[in-house]
Amino acid sequence: MAKQPVSLGGRVAVITGGTRGIGRAIAERFGAAGARVVVSSSRPEAVERAAAELRARGVETTGVPCDVAERAQVEALLARALSTYGQVDVWVNNAAISGPFAATVDVPEGAWERVIQVNLLGCYYGCATVLPHMLARRSGKLINLTGGGYKRAQRFLSAYSASKAGIVRLTEGLAREHADEKSVSINVLAPGIVDTDMTNEWEAVGRAAEALKAFPRVKRIFGTTAEETAELALHMAGPATDGVSGKVFEVMPRHRALWRLATAAVGRR
Repeated sequence: MAKQPVSLGGRVAVITGGTRGIGRAIAERFGAAGARVVVSSSRPEAVERAAAELRARGVETTGVPCDVAERAQVEALLARALSTYGQVDVWVNNAAISGPFAATVDVPEGAWERVIQVNLLGCYYGCATVLPHMLARRSGKLINLTGGGYKRAQRFLSAYSASKAGIVRLTEGLAREHADEKSVSINVLAPGIVDTDMTNEWEAVGRAAEALKAFPRVKRIFGTTAEETAELALHMAGPATDGVSGKVFEVMPRHRALWRLATAAVGRR
């Protein structure tokens, strides 16, 4: 029997970092499923452009500039969503930066901290801001995106790895704290290596530049797409995760990664 398509009709979804890459793909997929979408980014011009393009696709959209590293701006993002639509049903903490591709001791001053502020604190601010609303309504889906390093540290990306591992622990902690409140789902989405601006525009520093030369081949073997991530995000936003919290949903699970590796090895013969 064919799977029933997920409908988000009547739902409101907020997506941080929603103007490009994975966030934009999620916004488009949620909109196609009937959701009213709020997209945000730290760049006002990108927000305006993305909102206009989504509306042109028939998606009811509001764009809100927001630097997630500033808690007051995250709170303002929620306030704008509520004043516009009256509710938030799905909140996706997607906004992230990679920081320099560099040995930890070579990272320029302030750059390591900025990654933590945007990725980890930004996710925390989103959770802490929207969860009271969802808990009060006894309804909601909170989706936190992780990335490379959440299982094992990535060389020359120590801040990014630390932030993404921290997001998993944060999500698990929240899930345990609210284990009795089955109406709100709090989960992690792991996209894998996606071909986006972030993975194409590394700022290599020092000896890390040589290691970066191997990355295109790694991406070819293990790469996933923003559309695959968006499809999994839609699954997580739907009834399949009712009563489910503290779980990591992977676009590239271990068995799929091993198959890709084996296929690449055969291809080299």
